[in-house]
Parts: sequence; structure tokens; C-alpha cells
Amino acid sequence: MSFRSFYGCFLCGLLFLLTACSNADNEKELVDLFTTASQDLIAINFSATTQNLISIDTFVDYKIEGLKSNSIDVVPVNDNIRWSLSDGAVSVIDKNGRLSSGSVAEVLTITARVGILTATQEVTVSAAKFDRVVKLNDAPVIINMCQSQQIQPIASYLNDDGTEEIRLVDNTIINTITWLIRNQEDTSPSPAPSQRAFIKTENSQAELQALQTGNVIIQAQAKSLSSGNIIASADFNQTLDHNLNSLKLCLSSDTDLVSCVLSNINLVEKSTVSVMAVGNFQAADGSNFNQNISALSKWGIDNNSNASIAFSADRQRLDVTGNTPGTTATISVACGDIEQTVLDSEIEKGVVLGTAVTCASGNVNCLRSTASINIIGQTVLSSLTVTANGSVLVDNTALLLAIQPVTITMTVTANFSDGSSQDVTADATITYNNRTSTIIADIFNTPGAYTVLSNGDAEIQIVFQNLTFIAKITIPL
Repeated sequence: MSFRSFYGCFLCGLLFLLTACSNADNEKELVDLFTTASQDLIAINFSATTQNLISIDTFVDYKIEGLKSNSIDVVPVNDNIRWSLSDGAVSVIDKNGRLSSGSVAEVLTITARVGILTATQEVTVSAAKFDRVVKLNDAPVIINMCQSQQIQPIASYLNDDGTEEIRLVDNTIINTITWLIRNQEDTSPSPAPSQRAFIKTENSQAELQALQTGNVIIQAQAKSLSSGNIIASADFNQTLDHNLNSLKLCLSSDTDLVSCVLSNINLVEKSTVSVMAVGNFQAADGSNFNQNISALSKWGIDNNSNASIAFSADRQRLDVTGNTPGTTATISVACGDIEQTVLDSEIEKGVVLGTAVTCASGNVNCLRSTASINIIGQTVLSSLTVTANGSVLVDNTALLLAIQPVTITMTVTANFSDGSSQDVTADATITYNNRTSTIIADIFNTPGAYTVLSNGDAEIQIVFQNLTFIAKITIPL
């Protein structure tokens, strides 16, 4: 018997015993056993990157990992965690594992419980004050152009006795850092800000965004809580790699990034289609992978009267809205150093130009892709053509039949403003209302078909989209 099977049988046995003997004292244990069994876990631990030294008056989100019953797979655990702190702790922890440290230094123990499993972590809350950033990230940052990566800066913290602590920048300090980036080859006294990269800080997380390939120097400026002065870090050298094999356009709804392609798109005026830029990169092991790189690509359009373009809120897609029917709009996207002038503000917010984006001839550090979108007029339903047994009906006007048929079969054709027509007799949205059920009867599962019951005036109301047609038929003896 495998360990997993034994473990499952063991839990089932305990559950049986507790269920049979259930009372107020063991109901909690019963719930804990169910929780553990449902997640198939045999152990839980704090993640390897857990912070055990933090500052006063800040917050840290703690995470738990679980070992599956096969003793191999380690998975994140996000549900059914009960968090607590050691007795006497000034700091507090919420139900999501966010520790909010108090205003005094202390050593505390965090306990996480998942069912019958428990993990603990000792944490020192330090009164040392932030002084300066000393490292961009604990590990070297490997990044390609048109990619982004979260960074966790390392800082120096000073105690009142002058001793130093080197640790991650606190979540409250990270938002106060000003990042300066310049091109490495720019040695002028007042170098211009680099357009190759940008560091965005949001929700207490810093993200390095690479827009071009090349080498840059990054510097962090922040107020030292120890001295009260604005202190600049040392220069951090950062390489922005290329490794982009190709670039293409796809619909943002495409999930197969390998085979997707944007072609033969007809866009109705005042409607919107969403597209994305897909980059094919070479990984360090030589394999290739595809990635949505819309956010850090540069976008353009050949004629913004024919169509308009704008980023979605998360910049994961470009929304194209048709303006002028009967025209074509060519959407262009590029990754790298384009020929057009780009403002520094556009680097931060996303580059969307009112002209086409292009790469200079021979520029291997710029890749480009284009796609044409046809803008067509709005198609409006203008009329319905209805026939009964091949005879054309006039709306709300009776058709006199020469003889009494066994059945009446109707055909409904929708006519549109662009001149096109479509048989909608069996359309899912069409409605037939037989107002004379004593004269004709609906034939089951056959829209528009009726069995004749007797002579008389039959009337059927037909509704399709915004139009109503009254079909009247006089049936003789």
C-alpha cells in the first residue's frame, strides 16, 4: 500500500471514529480533519522567501506552502488558514496573513493552521530606521525588452547604536523611492532619462519595465529616516536583453498564442475590437515561448480618422474603435527603439501614437508588425419578407387561398440596410404567436409550420429583433 493510500485510510478511520463519537468537544477536530483531507496535505510550511526581520509600523503578507500526500508536490495554500500570533504581541495579523507591525520592537511567533497541520515562524520586529537602498534586487534581474519583472530592493537600516541591518525594503518605504534611470553610455553631466526602462511602483510593489534592449544605470533616491536627508543609492548596472525572435498581432480573445494571427477583420463603425501584441522569445535553455507584450510595446495607426486606438485599463490589450465606414485602418506595433519621437510621460503610461510606428532600416533592436482592419457601416434590419406556401404576404393584409391546404409553411426573410438578406425562419430569436388556434395548429418543433384545422381567417404575429409582421391568411372551405 502506498503512503498516500495509507494516509487516506488513516484520516478516514479518524473521521469515522470522531463521527461515531461526535460531541461538542471533538466537533472542531472533525472539521479540521475534513479540511486537511480535502486539500490532500501532509505538511505545511512558510515559503522560503519569508521575511523574519521587519520594521515597526509596516506590513508584510505571509504565505504558506503545503506538501502533498505524495511527499513530492509542493503547492501554495490560500484557503482555510487560521492565523495567530504569540501571546503578548503588539503587532496584529488578519485572516489573509497580513501582519501589521506595532510601534515597538518585539520578537513574536506567527502560527498558521490548516486543518490539523501547523506551521510557525519567528519574526523580529525591529526599530532600526531606513537609511538607503543598497541593492536593486537580491538576485540578478534577467529581463528582455518589452517584458516586466517585479523587483525587491535591499536596504540598509540603522539602529540607534549605529549597528546596521541589511534587509528588504519595507512595504511602507518602497512607495517613497524615486527611481532614476539613464543610459549607461550617457556620461554627460546631466544625463537625460532613459527611455529603455522604467520602474513602476504600485500597491507597495516595484516592477522593472523594459521597453528597449541595452544597458542602463539605475539609482534609487529616498529620504533616510535615520538622518532625515534625501540619499541616493550607488549606481546599479542593469542589462536589458533582446532575445525577441518575432512579433505578431492577435485578437485579445485568442488563447493559442502559437498559432493565432490577426487577418481579415471587418469592424462595424462605432464598434470595438481588442487586439494584443504577441512576442516570441528565446529562453535561456534555448527553447522558445510566446507572451502577451502589449503593455510595453509601442502602438500606432496610419489614420486616426478612420479608427481610434487606446489601451485597456490594464494595458493587456489595445482597443480599436471603427469611425469611418468604407475605410481601412492599419494598426502597427513595435517592440524596441522606434523611429518616432516618444515623450517620457508616454513611457510611463504606455505608448499609443496617432501615426504609424516604424523601425529604421537595419535596426535589429526593433521588431514591428502590422494588420489592416476594414471599417464597415452598421447593418440595420430594415424589413421582413414573409411567404406562406410560396405566396408573398403583405403585412396586416389577408391572403385569400384558392383551396384549403393540409398545412401552411411560412418562410421569413430578414432584409438589412446594406442590401443583404437572411433566412431567419428558424432563428433562435424569432417569435411566432398563433392568434387563431382553432383554425391552425403549430407543428411541433417546426417554426413557421401549421396544420390547418378548419376554414376561416388565420392570423400569426411574427416578431424578429425590432420588427413585427402580422400574417393574415383566409382559408376557404
